[in-house]
This record gives sequence, C-alpha cells and structure tokens, in this order.
Amino acid sequence: MATYTGQDGVITIGSNTAAEVTAFSIDHTTNTIEKTSMGDVYREYFAGLNEWAGSADIYIASEDATLWANCIPGSSATTASSAYALTAYPSGNATTNPKLVGNIIVTGFSVSSELEGMVSGSISFQGTGPLTMSQVS
Repeated sequence: MATYTGQDGVITIGSNTAAEVTAFSIDHTTNTIEKTSMGDVYREYFAGLNEWAGSADIYIASEDATLWANCIPGSSATTASSAYALTAYPSGNATTNPKLVGNIIVTGFSVSSELEGMVSGSISFQGTGPLTMSQVS
C-alpha cells in the first residue's frame, strides 16, 4: 500500500494553480438524524446530508495576485453565489496520486505580515455539491 507525503501538494482554484501553498485541509462529514424512540436501549440514527469544507494556507506571491483577489468574499470579482472549481492534490499531481475535486464558495480570506517573515494568507471555503476523490490519470 502506498503512503504519501505532502511537500508536493497542489491546489487549483478555477483554472489557476496556487504558486505558494504551505498547507491545506479538507474535511468531509455526514450529518446524522436521530430516530431513537422510547423503549430503545441504544440510540439509532439515519445518515443525513453530506457536507465538506476546508482551508488553505499560502504565501502571497505576485503570480497569484488575480487568483487571491478573486477569492476575497465581497470583492467586485465575487458575488454571493460565486463558486469556483477546486482540485486538490494532497501529494502532487503525478499519475496515480490521489486528487479531490469539487466546487467551493470562498467564505474567508486573511493576510498576515510580520517584520521578519513572509507575507502569508489563508482562505476558508465551503464545498457546494459533491466532493469526489480519485487518482490522477
């Protein structure tokens, strides 16, 4: 069984590949609906709706200026319904590596600047519709 490292991870938002990603995470959950009734000894549940969300940490790079400007919620490039295609490659985009694909709405963007540090940023996003995982072909 193959295991992977993250140093070659890549994310693409729309048609733009982010140049300076330092970390990203995607969380997928299935909500549950309780159906326990009186007399039951154990709680019982039905599977409910699925949802997913995530975040990415980046260094702000000049080649990403348009990409990140478009990701700022409420900017002239985005609207409340602006959804972008997301492709995330946790271990790079080499053949047979895993990839996750879905559409996102950017829900937050922050920038941090330090005296002795890189200008960095973070985006958070909410998935809309399904998230699929497959292998790079």
